[in-house]
Amino acid sequence: MKKVLAMLLVLAMVCGMLVGCSSGTKETTDGGTGAAPTKAADNTEEPTNPAENAKEDTITLMVPPVSATYLEKVRVWADEFHQLYPNLTIEIIETSWDDHAEKLSTMALAGEAPDIAEVSYSMIGTYAELGVGINILDYMDEAALADFDKNALDYMSLEGKTYGLPLYLSIQAIGGNKEMLEEAGVDVLDVQQNGWTFEEFKTAIANGTKDNRFGFVFATSAVTASDMLNIFGISAGLNNAFTPELKYAYTSSNMLTFLQAIEEISASGYMPNYGVDASQRMVMCQTGNAMIFGKAMPLFEGNINKNNAALEAKDGTAVEGSIPVQYAYLPIPTMNGITESCFGTVDGLMAFRNTKTTDEHLANVMLAMNYLCSGKIAADVASELYLDAVCESGRAVIGDYLVEGRDENNLASASRQMGLVVAPPTGLTADMSSKAATLMEQVIAPKLQALLAGEVTAQAMYDEICKAAYKEFGQENCVSGAIQ
Repeated sequence: MKKVLAMLLVLAMVCGMLVGCSSGTKETTDGGTGAAPTKAADNTEEPTNPAENAKEDTITLMVPPVSATYLEKVRVWADEFHQLYPNLTIEIIETSWDDHAEKLSTMALAGEAPDIAEVSYSMIGTYAELGVGINILDYMDEAALADFDKNALDYMSLEGKTYGLPLYLSIQAIGGNKEMLEEAGVDVLDVQQNGWTFEEFKTAIANGTKDNRFGFVFATSAVTASDMLNIFGISAGLNNAFTPELKYAYTSSNMLTFLQAIEEISASGYMPNYGVDASQRMVMCQTGNAMIFGKAMPLFEGNINKNNAALEAKDGTAVEGSIPVQYAYLPIPTMNGITESCFGTVDGLMAFRNTKTTDEHLANVMLAMNYLCSGKIAADVASELYLDAVCESGRAVIGDYLVEGRDENNLASASRQMGLVVAPPTGLTADMSSKAATLMEQVIAPKLQALLAGEVTAQAMYDEICKAAYKEFGQENCVSGAIQ
């Protein structure tokens, strides 16, 4: 009973975190069809040797609006799946981003989870500990699994077990006004293709800082302050809160180096010394008040192009005071000795155990899940999110689904950065994740805001982080020195 209560508390906390960050990372595309497990490279073919008198079965699917049109399209895909397999029906449970995680966890705890549900990778461990996750390696065709990129599939795996299939790998980095960047001396294409150093980045934002314009802004208001560490901290080698050896990473000297860099560029006036709301960071770029902004995603190209069209049409829907902007999606710069990487998160479809789970039913669940994550459907979803597909069958046809007018250099930049994402270490427990989240919320985020305002030094902030981390994890479980 105590374990169940503990898991309830963790679920409640994580659900709240997911609701807080979902609005900036979820968006989609145009119709397609899925794949049978033995047809991973082509999901338009008829299933081979279907049973003439196969038993009828219903597969429940719970999904939020993964993209603007996803809920509309998933109904079409469900109908197409039924046409391929007349004995199988996908029943869709639609949710909103506000209630999806909470509703799913409530159903899972009651033993009434859907057969398949959209899940962010950070929740997989919790569901696995509750005993409602299913190791799909025991049921899914190996050829189907081989279709998916290992890096993305790793996000859906835990301790040698895989609990679902990746639907998309969302990357977050920085973006900017291409014209301003070039005026500041940045070879934008070279940066997109090869990356850049932190020194080059500092020179650029120094040159880009003008009257009424910051060279760099980042969403740092309230809980979004954690985004700066999660996304921009990669510049100092802080890829995750824990190292592969499961030691807490934010006590490393890398953390102090990162904080000192933020202290320097804030004190120099290259970025605001106050918290910037998440809703304002892209607006500041659109109004000409910022050259580079973060967190940024590939799909922001669509937002900015839409605003440019509104400006040209003079229809009154453009952002007030905005100017035409050519959006450039850029990688995070790297400090000396740091290997370039990118912050990424994976959302996918996870298989759940419930009261009607049988081996025969699970075979059908695997068929539906693979259909909804591969081939043309994978290409469709990824394209509307301005991402590359995370499976070979999706990449093979994504050209047919690309959003019209995509900037080829931004597309290539996003594709390259997806290959740089470092998956979180395996072996993390719910307790470790909970303690790390508490440290972020109660110590790191508020201290970072104080650092930007000049109210605390980088060294003092680092000392407070170490003190709190040693108390939570024990000094022996925290990194000392540098992360290599």
